[in-house]
Amino acid sequence: MFSLLIPTYRYDVRPLVKNLLAQLPDLRVQYPAAGEVEIRVYDDGSPAGEDYGQAELAETPGIVYRVLPQNLGRAAIRNLLVQDAKKEWCLLLDADAGVGDFFLEGWWEALEHEYAPDPDPSLNYLPRKRMVFVGGRKYAPVPPDDPALHLHWNYGTYRESDAGMDVEENPAHFQSNNFLAHRDLLLAHPFDGAHTGYGHEDTLWGLEVAAAGYGFYYVAEEVVHLGLEPAEVFLAKQREAVLNLRSLRKIHPHLRTRLTDFAEKWSFLKPLVLRVPTDALYAQLAPTLRPRLWALDLLKLRWFWEEPRG
Repeated sequence: MFSLLIPTYRYDVRPLVKNLLAQLPDLRVQYPAAGEVEIRVYDDGSPAGEDYGQAELAETPGIVYRVLPQNLGRAAIRNLLVQDAKKEWCLLLDADAGVGDFFLEGWWEALEHEYAPDPDPSLNYLPRKRMVFVGGRKYAPVPPDDPALHLHWNYGTYRESDAGMDVEENPAHFQSNNFLAHRDLLLAHPFDGAHTGYGHEDTLWGLEVAAAGYGFYYVAEEVVHLGLEPAEVFLAKQREAVLNLRSLRKIHPHLRTRLTDFAEKWSFLKPLVLRVPTDALYAQLAPTLRPRLWALDLLKLRWFWEEPRG
């Protein structure tokens, strides 16, 4: 019934794989209808010579492990995993997801019992095959010991943890790190494989799938985001995501996020924001227990409004 699909890049995915494999025997005993579950882990061209447990993964029974010769990007690697999947339903997870001991059981129960089509047509419930089930994401309850990771932890805790809870009303809040969908849906509506940069490929996908008449349902089956990055790396990725958003908007004008809505509504602030020294904003994000996230908001606006380089 399930294909568990996990793209990975420069990350040790072994703890997640071992946890999922350990859950399979109980799932098969308690829910025979779930059938066989396959796990596919594709390394998206991690640099040669860097050890992320590739040798052990290649020899681990119960998973299909594949190393790609070159990096495809966040969108295309997910499309490839779906194309190769052998089961009816696909559960896609990020490699840095921390899952509970009953994670698979919770997903199976959500699909099998809670969200079956209602017999009352007046309720206008969509068939499950036309639904995308979106799980939650949270962060560790206490900040990490390393101050360099505090910015990412604070941003994730206070800005991302509940971001997907209103995905039913706002598909732009879709996140691809923990979701379940029918394979036919994913084949008919793949991620934009031409988009190779970091960020907002899932935002675009959520909006386009919703426009095609599919529905979203939030499921309280959470993962813990474990892959915290130092402030310098985190900020570089945030900037890349904003620039990718700006680039995608040129091709897909309907793409909207909180940032684009704010930029349009408060466009008269553009000259003022562009005059704010970036060094001053970065200084507010220095490693501390509570970096000032408003400075990151201003940086994102500045990146979005800045003239493209080159």
